[in-house]
Parts: sequence; structure tokens; C-alpha cells
Amino acid sequence: MKNSLLLAFTSFLYLILFTNSANSSVRLSLENKQENVINYSEVEEVPIYPDCKTLNFSKDKMRKCSDEAIKIFVRSSFNTELSNDLGLTGYQRITTSFVIDKKGKIINIRVRAPHPKLQDEAIRVINLLPKMKPGKVNGKAVAVSYLLPIIFKAIPLKTDNDSITKPPNDTPVLNVITGNKVEVPFSKIENVPIFPGCGKGNNESRRKCMSQKIQKFVKKEFNTGIARNLGLYGRQRISVIFKINKKGNVFGVRARAPHPILVTEAKRVINMLPKMKPGMQKGQTVIVPYSLPIIFQVQ
Repeated sequence: MKNSLLLAFTSFLYLILFTNSANSSVRLSLENKQENVINYSEVEEVPIYPDCKTLNFSKDKMRKCSDEAIKIFVRSSFNTELSNDLGLTGYQRITTSFVIDKKGKIINIRVRAPHPKLQDEAIRVINLLPKMKPGKVNGKAVAVSYLLPIIFKAIPLKTDNDSITKPPNDTPVLNVITGNKVEVPFSKIENVPIFPGCGKGNNESRRKCMSQKIQKFVKKEFNTGIARNLGLYGRQRISVIFKINKKGNVFGVRARAPHPILVTEAKRVINMLPKMKPGMQKGQTVIVPYSLPIIFQVQ
């Protein structure tokens, strides 16, 4: 029996939008009666996302930094291929809520979605969020509830002589402005990071080239033989997310898989990716998050 590694491709470009949870008309009850659970919008000191920890921001700016960092993480990690697989069209709304506990860990995830698979995907992504510095009231750590409504829409891409036609750019780019750290999603970056050998053509062709090169690299380097040793058979999914820093190096690799050894192998391979020319936004180098779903098939 041969093992094969299939990397997920998509023929659609997806836009994920986030509504303001404070003004959202749709609420998802946390049903958490602990006295110390406080809403994110009301807590004195919000939980701090790792990328915001080193910044000397005021409380209001730190609240915005962590809020937008969470949104960008979800946006870059969500497997938007699902809407195509499920035959869904138009706007779909997913309402998620969770608690950041006194240790900064994500607990009590609750999701409401139009399809069970979208619900499962939202739970998967929220579970990947990094541990944060916990929120505080009067200097003491408290549990903080966070509500994140997500709206997504699939927009088909048309090809003309192998070039990709951009969809209307009618939605704002969600950046995390963190002093000398700015993150821009791979799908919205003005000038994508350039993988070795992908320097020719326009931004969209370089984007496509980079995705193909990374997929080819992972397919070549991933040790598919470990799956059989683990007793795994059939279709296995590994979710990987990482960032490309302002020098073009890969960092912050995270992975989720059915077995810890698959997680270790995925991280090993991604950390082997070559140095790239960093992404640019408005003439400045920026950090670019990248999400790579891997389908691991053992036949």
C-alpha cells in the first residue's frame, strides 16, 4: 500500500468579515454563571494576545490590539473551502463565543452555525488560539467572555490566460497595528511574500506561485510513512498555521492533528521552508499569517 499526501486546493477566493460584537444583534449565551466571568467589552484589563504583550499601549489600544489579533487569527485559519464543499452560497453567519480563563486559556467554546461542519470548523479554529495573558480586575486575574460573530461569503475567481481576476475590494483589510508589528492576511496583502522562484508576474500570480511551491515542498518533505506506524488509515487532516516575519523567515508555527507525532512532523516540515522576500503593505514590510490545511491519506 502506498501512502499519499494530498494538499487542499481551492478554486474560490473567500472573504471573512467580522461584525462588532458589542453592537451585534445576535447573541450567543455563554450560560456560564461563574461570578468572575466578565464581558470583554467591560473588563478593566483585557486578556492580552501574545503579539501585543511587548507593547506599551494604553488600556484602550491594548483592547483593540488583542481584539483585532484574534480576528486576524480566525480569518487566516478558517478553512473557507468548506462552503464550496457544502454547496453553500451567499452570506453565511457563524456566531462563536468562548471564555479566556484566569490562566489565559480558551475554554467553554460555543458555536451556532447554519451547518454542523461549519460549526466544527469554527470550534477547531478557536481551539488553535494561543494562550494569552489573562484579563484583570483590580489587579486580580478574571475569566473573560468573548463574542465573535463571523460572516463569510464565497466569491468565485475567473481566470483569463492563467491570470486571476480580483474580486471587488469592498471590504477593509483587518490589520493588527502593534507598534513595529503589523499583520496583514495573506489573502489581502498588497505585495505577497515572495517564495524563491516566484518573483515574476503580478501580485496574484506570485500569490498563486507561492501557494503551489509551499504545497509542493510539504508534499516532498513530509514523512508519510509515520501514519502507518501510528495505526492511522484513511483520510487525516492536519491544520497548520504560521507567520512570515518582516525578514521573510517562518515563525510561530502551530499545528493541530489527530496524533501528536503528526503535529511534530508538520512543524518540522514547515520550519524547513526557505527564507522569502517579506510581504509589503503600503510600502512597509509586514508580518503575514499563512494557513495550510493538509490532507494526509493513508491507503
